[in-house]
Amino acid sequence: DKNFKKISSTGYKAKLTKCSGYITAPTQPCLSEEMCYLDADLYYKEYVTNRPIIKGGFVQDAGEVGGGIISLVLSIVLLSGGLIGVTKFLSIVLMSKAKRALVAASSMNAYVAMLVGAGVTIVVQSSSVTTSALTPLCGMGVLKLEQMFPLSLGANIGTTCTALIAGLAELQHDALQVAFCHFFFNVFGVLIWFPIPFMRQVPLNASRTLGMYAAHLRLVPVIYILIVFVALPGVGLGVSQVFEWSIVAGIIVAVAMLMAFAAFLYWWVKMEGCYRALSKEDREVVMAALVKSELALTGAQQDIVDEESGSGKVQVDAI
Repeated sequence: DKNFKKISSTGYKAKLTKCSGYITAPTQPCLSEEMCYLDADLYYKEYVTNRPIIKGGFVQDAGEVGGGIISLVLSIVLLSGGLIGVTKFLSIVLMSKAKRALVAASSMNAYVAMLVGAGVTIVVQSSSVTTSALTPLCGMGVLKLEQMFPLSLGANIGTTCTALIAGLAELQHDALQVAFCHFFFNVFGVLIWFPIPFMRQVPLNASRTLGMYAAHLRLVPVIYILIVFVALPGVGLGVSQVFEWSIVAGIIVAVAMLMAFAAFLYWWVKMEGCYRALSKEDREVVMAALVKSELALTGAQQDIVDEESGSGKVQVDAI
């Protein structure tokens, strides 16, 4: 009954008809702590199942599909413009004293940095804010990937608190189950990829490789997003549907997909298919530039530390 009130307070009063006075047998069709309505199913379909997503605004007349597409395109444009603005603004601000403060903060212990990333994300209730602020810094050469990595992992853990807070507010089994699944998925991901040093290199090297291809082929990020966030989940859902239809067919399809993936890896690595996308010479040039920039950044950070240590020593001598 409380959930019906939350769906629509006006519809709750106008659309629902109590069973009392209409149903004579049994005298109590529902339990004493429950409410019974004649048209509860119609109410749920009208206000939940068939309720329009777009309730107002300038895209309302475009319909559900058209308005959704227009809103999606505008949101992507605004998000991209915002990230470009953040990049330009940070490039101006962080070239001065703020750069020193940020470099000093990023040189803290990795686990402390992870807690900082989680704390910032919990406060702003969005991991996108944290990662979108860190990504331009890596692009500008202010932060190394190794310094951004724990902050991003902390942000991934911190973003689960939004679902946990919502689940604890409702105290419903399904909501809490999904929230805890989200939380432990990220926690176990951190435990797998971060504590062991050589395991950290897997995502770091993967990001460097993806960045190397993206620097030469502008469509690589788009292809990556379509494959990882559209194609792979779609294939996974398709395989799960095949399993529901037939276990034997599901096993055959799953084995075929694994064999296809293994064949692609063999072609990409052993048969040097990767060099068709990016030649060996271009790859060496990009990797050399990356190593050079990381060495320059490490030297700049060490100069800052030495300068701060020297100023502290002078102050001690003066005292």
